[in-house]
Amino acid sequence: MHPILARLSTFPRSVTLSLTIALNVLPVAQALAAPGDQPQDYAHAIPLSVSGKHAVVQLPLPRAVYLAARQPDLADLRLFDAAGRPMPFALIDQVQQAQEQRSSTPVAVFPVRGPAGSTRLPPGLEIRTGDNGALISVTAPGNRGAGDALASLVLDLQAGATSSKPVAALALSLPPGQGSYSAQVALDISDDLQEWEELAVASLSWLVNRQGASVRKDRIAFPPRAFRFARIRWIEGAPVEFSAVAAERLATAQAPERWESVVLQPGPATGTDLLYEAPIAVPVESIGLALQHQNVVMPVLVGHYQKQPDRRTGSMLQLPLRPVANATFYRLTQDGQPRVSGDIAVPLTHASQWVVRPQGSAPERPGLRLRWKPAVLVFVAGGAQPYTLAFGRDAVRSGQVPLSQVAPGFSMRELAVLEQAQAGGPVRLQADADSARGAQEERQASRTRVTWLWALLLAGVAVLAGMVWKLSRQMRGASEGTPPA
Repeated sequence: MHPILARLSTFPRSVTLSLTIALNVLPVAQALAAPGDQPQDYAHAIPLSVSGKHAVVQLPLPRAVYLAARQPDLADLRLFDAAGRPMPFALIDQVQQAQEQRSSTPVAVFPVRGPAGSTRLPPGLEIRTGDNGALISVTAPGNRGAGDALASLVLDLQAGATSSKPVAALALSLPPGQGSYSAQVALDISDDLQEWEELAVASLSWLVNRQGASVRKDRIAFPPRAFRFARIRWIEGAPVEFSAVAAERLATAQAPERWESVVLQPGPATGTDLLYEAPIAVPVESIGLALQHQNVVMPVLVGHYQKQPDRRTGSMLQLPLRPVANATFYRLTQDGQPRVSGDIAVPLTHASQWVVRPQGSAPERPGLRLRWKPAVLVFVAGGAQPYTLAFGRDAVRSGQVPLSQVAPGFSMRELAVLEQAQAGGPVRLQADADSARGAQEERQASRTRVTWLWALLLAGVAVLAGMVWKLSRQMRGASEGTPPA
């Protein structure tokens, strides 16, 4: 027996029967009232797979999601595992990852000789430079002693350089025929050959075994720095005139942002206005006209009609055009060279219909190009594969969760290098747009029926309880010999 009914066993049988019916109907009512959330409830799906080596993975949302989703905030986006169980996910903006590019340029090397054991440039050093500041020669004074030896190497980093990118290391090559070698050197830098600053100290080594295999440490590395001249001096080991020195230049650039686009074709015009039906989920950030004819100049207003409810009739009133851009687009050929206008940035806009209003006669009916930056889906690769990314459904709540619930403690740098899930081609599920809408309407009707059923049941219980209460009073009054009220 239901625990509630056990406590009410002393109640009249009519009340107990009513409550029994109500409690038995409860699970059925709850099942009917709970909206379904399975892949087949959505109009479109994309299969996803991952390597299985990483817990948290990412997926830049495919273009198809934006073209077929039905809600501006992508509330109808869902992720399911192979068993059809919903999986938590978060949507974030693209994370820009810095990319390092290294290039190597030769360095002009000028040996400087002086007294053995000297660690400084000898006084009276003759330095000749060209008109562009490049070193031509570095020679010791004329009274150089016979015992003078190689003391240091002066380097000109601008020789052969095509940019002023910071330098992160110097790569050294031994003279031909020299095998094993080791030394400890210091690297000084200067911009005028007068003032020197010690930048790094490094140990160098070249080891060659009998079989000819070699192990070498031939780089002087340091934090990226821009400078013009350098000097290598020896702290330990015999100085050697390296046959070549190369500067490793470092450039850091942001990875290009990923953009998607769609070109809409105009529908029936309203007066001079060209109308374009658009996917409501596309977060438009840039627009352009796809002109087909040659030598066309087309100044236009681009925007969308505003609508608001009419309080008198309850219908939607269409208000004047709300422009988001006023621009001139063109496609010209001048001196045999094409000139085509580019896209222009607009405030992020969701609209199911766009309007192009020519400012003058329209030479053609161009396509309207919408561009946007897709968001990135982040999720925990749990459950059985393949996963299903489903979308295309009306009137559902968002399935997104905060990023902290799928990637707790992850930095932006870590998010930028997450493994990317592999997406298959979009497929249209058996529940197409009409049947999905019909299923949604049927579920809504079921919930309405359940609501009325509960209302009737509760009303019946209330009536029965009132009748029992009144009957009980009559029976007590009869037993006590008092007339009923």
